[in-house]
Amino acid sequence: MTPLIKIGDVYLKREDQNLTGSAKDRSLELQIKNLVKNNYLSAVISSTGNAAISAQYFCHKHGINLTVFVSPHADKSKLKLIANYIISNRPISDAFKYAKKNKSYLLRQSTDPTALRGYSQITTEIIKQCPNVSSIFVPVGSGTTLLGIASKLPNVIPIFGVQPASHCPIASVFDHDFIPENTTITDALSVKLLPLKNRVIKSITNHSGQGIVVQNKQVLHSQQLLKSNNIFTSSEGALALAGLNKIKSQINIGNFPVIILTGTKR
Repeated sequence: MTPLIKIGDVYLKREDQNLTGSAKDRSLELQIKNLVKNNYLSAVISSTGNAAISAQYFCHKHGINLTVFVSPHADKSKLKLIANYIISNRPISDAFKYAKKNKSYLLRQSTDPTALRGYSQITTEIIKQCPNVSSIFVPVGSGTTLLGIASKLPNVIPIFGVQPASHCPIASVFDHDFIPENTTITDALSVKLLPLKNRVIKSITNHSGQGIVVQNKQVLHSQQLLKSNNIFTSSEGALALAGLNKIKSQINIGNFPVIILTGTKR
C-alpha cells in the first residue's frame, strides 16, 4: 500500500513510492503474472519510460525476455534505467508488429483488461486510508489509470482528468478555458493513440467530474509547492495538483480531495 499524506487541505496518494517509482507497477505486475500463467516466454512494450522501467523489473523477476520500443524523443534520464531498448519513429506500431511476428505478449495497457484491475487497487487503498474521500484528480494520458481508479469508485465521488494545454484531447471536451501550447513538461502524457477516449469521457461524466486543461506555468507553480514540502515527484503529479487549484474556487470538490502522484522525479 502506498502512503496517503496531507498537505494543507489536499491529500496526496504517493504512487511515486511504488517499487519502481511509478503507478505503472499497479498494472504491469498483474499483466506479467498473467503472461506467465499463459506460458508466454517473451513480452514487448512501447513506452515513454516509466512503463518500460516497471515492465523490465517484473519481467526480470519472472524470467521473461522483454523488448522495449521508445520514441527518439524519450526522456534520456528514463532511458538510462532501461537495459535494452529500440528507438523507433513508430514505437506503438512496431510493438504491435513485433508481438504478432514473435508471439510475444503485448504489454499495452489501454488494450489489456488486466491493467484496469491493477489500477483499481489505488481506489481500494484510498477508501481504506481516507473513507471520506470527496474527489480524485488524475493526470491523463491514455486514460487507463483513470478508468481503473473509476471502476472501484462510487459514482457519488467526482473524478477529474487533468491534461496539459499542449495535448488535451480528453480534458478539452469539458474545459475550454485555456490557451493551446506547443510544448509541455509532461511528456509522459502525450499519447497519440486513444482507444479508450470515449470510455474515459463517459466515466468522468458518470462520476459528475470533468476534464481540466492546465498551462505549463501552472504545472511549474505546483511543482514548486510540492518541492517546498520536500516532495520530489514527476511533473504529471504536479499537473494534477494544478488542475485542482484551477477549479477549486468554481466547483465543490469537498473537504477530502485526493491528488494522484503517478511517478517519481527521474
